[in-house]
Amino acid sequence: MTEPIADAAVLLAAVRATGGLPMSASDPAAVSAAAVASAAAGRTLLRAPVPSPASSPRLVDGLTLGWQPQTTPSPEETHTYRVRQAGTMARLTWACCLGLAWTDRSADPHPGEPFTRAAVVDLAGHLGAPAMWVKSALDHELRPALLVVGDGDRLRLGPAAAGLPGAFVEALRRFHDRLPAAEELGDRDGAR
Repeated sequence: MTEPIADAAVLLAAVRATGGLPMSASDPAAVSAAAVASAAAGRTLLRAPVPSPASSPRLVDGLTLGWQPQTTPSPEETHTYRVRQAGTMARLTWACCLGLAWTDRSADPHPGEPFTRAAVVDLAGHLGAPAMWVKSALDHELRPALLVVGDGDRLRLGPAAAGLPGAFVEALRRFHDRLPAAEELGDRDGAR
């Protein structure tokens, strides 16, 4: 077993590098110091379920980085650095994941309800997306970006979804009724 991270700067670097670090990997004093340091940089240290470092596909209590209100960068407007854009299929698949997980518009989208890979594939297929492309978007774009994580035999919205800027969540909330939802599958169970 490795020692918990005791230095705030190292802890912040580890959270940023991994996207979500288990609480067990950090010293409580370092978490407090890291929260102060992240706030000074316009970020916020958030508690969120993160993938377990063990081989088990379970989620554990962890840390991720979010943005403070009014400090979220807008690289599309300033053009100060390149922004990686998700492809069309990844965006459609992400919308299906959001629609399945985020059933209550008034609640925060993260962590949302658990859903299955089959439900995402079925819902995206209902919209005309080929199953192979949806699976590829899940496995090669959304999961590595920690927008979606495995939780046993189910999927959940990941720590990157917990760190979405508040303004982005509010924009999503305005269009919540346009997200693909399990009801579109008819009498099928969207959470199977």
